[in-house]
Amino acid sequence: MIKISITAGRQIRNSDKTFFLYRLNENKTKVIDFILTDNLSKFRDHYNNKFKLVDDIKKKIKYFKIEL
Repeated sequence: MIKISITAGRQIRNSDKTFFLYRLNENKTKVIDFILTDNLSKFRDHYNNKFKLVDDIKKKIKYFKIEL
């Protein structure tokens, strides 16, 4: 499981971009840097070819619930 911040989750959920490119911390458990873009080729090298489709992530975020 990889952790993202609530702010990042909100940005992803509200985005109309196609790709989510990201970098992970040393333990590979947390996203430390990301960009939402439609131009995969421009940013692919900078993020070491790590990307996901925003639509796939949105499907997972859709079912995220917080119970207090």
